[in-house]
Amino acid sequence: NPDLVSASEQVAIADATLARARAEFYPKLGVSEQYGVSNNPVTAFSFQLNQAQLSFNQDFNNPGTIDDFHTQLRLQHSLYAGQRTQHSMHAAQAQVSAAASNVEGVQNQLVFRVAEAYYRLLQARNLVIVREEAVSQVEQHLKIVESRFRNETAVKSDVLTIEVRLAEVRESLISTRNQLHLAWAVIENVIGSRIESRGLPATIPPAPWNDHASEVEAAVNKAFDSRPEVEALASQRQAAAEGTLVAEAGKRLAVDLVADYDVFTGDFRRGNDGFFVGLVFHLNLFDGGRTRAEVSQALARVREVQARQQRLMLDIELDVRRAYLQLRDAEARIEVATQAIEQAGESLREIEVRYRGQTASITLLVDAQVALSNARVRRTTAQADIEISRASLERAVGQLTSALAL
Repeated sequence: NPDLVSASEQVAIADATLARARAEFYPKLGVSEQYGVSNNPVTAFSFQLNQAQLSFNQDFNNPGTIDDFHTQLRLQHSLYAGQRTQHSMHAAQAQVSAAASNVEGVQNQLVFRVAEAYYRLLQARNLVIVREEAVSQVEQHLKIVESRFRNETAVKSDVLTIEVRLAEVRESLISTRNQLHLAWAVIENVIGSRIESRGLPATIPPAPWNDHASEVEAAVNKAFDSRPEVEALASQRQAAAEGTLVAEAGKRLAVDLVADYDVFTGDFRRGNDGFFVGLVFHLNLFDGGRTRAEVSQALARVREVQARQQRLMLDIELDVRRAYLQLRDAEARIEVATQAIEQAGESLREIEVRYRGQTASITLLVDAQVALSNARVRRTTAQADIEISRASLERAVGQLTSALAL
């Protein structure tokens, strides 16, 4: 799934940022080569002096053209930066933790999306079966009515009523088959690849997770501890706090070590070398309010993350309660739908007998068939909703990935 790949790359980005922060603890060593040519008296004098080739037996006002190759090896190292380096590394470490938690959050959401798409696919397949059975039933009813009409025990309107009902159930079957094709497209979209095998189990299989939370309050408390998003925001808050310390370090003294080794030559055969070692002290006396603005920005970022943490807690609680109620609703609906199927099936059989005996109208027969078909649709939907709601509750609690692993 590309969403998971994207989240994983965010971890790689955070790891690289951490490596960059750690690199500030090490010195920098570089080499450079500079070439210059000049007949300017001052520049030529400097070239000759650096090369230890200066001679007083010359016209300093007309030195001629002088070549200079300057090879330099430079070492730079920050001895003290007001703890900016340490806090930058701590902030980067917190961002790595946040990115890892985001991956867990994406996995948690991804497992739910796959589960939801899978059970909606099974629901669509079962609805096709229900609609096909409805078409078959209505076709049988049409044969009965046409037989009675030929025997002059039914009127033409009875035949027309059944034909209208047959057109309706056939239209529903066409729509349901299209929904099945769409369900396949949805699950392929969520997975991120094509599914070559289109085989499905005959019945809706039990999910690898269970209804772990018996009480909604316990589920809410568990979600506060288990949701990866909570840990991610906590790490982001820590990173923001470290960012405040990084900004405040701009007010402190900084000390750098600089060491150079230089070689000056005009022809790479003769020349002169030398070295320089020094300390550089930096103290920000006035920067137009830049450091103060950076500190204010960092503090605002901390407050913004705190506000997002509060919003996340509210959203998690609502998420858990919604999933919990949806599960209870689906469980209640499937019981009612199962009973309705039994009652509607018995009613349809009785009315079919009565219709053959000319003691029931065609309207009662159609209504009974519609009631049975609708009850089967409701039970099929409730079966899928139960498994999806269970997955949603595990996702809301933050344990869907671990439940799948079990």
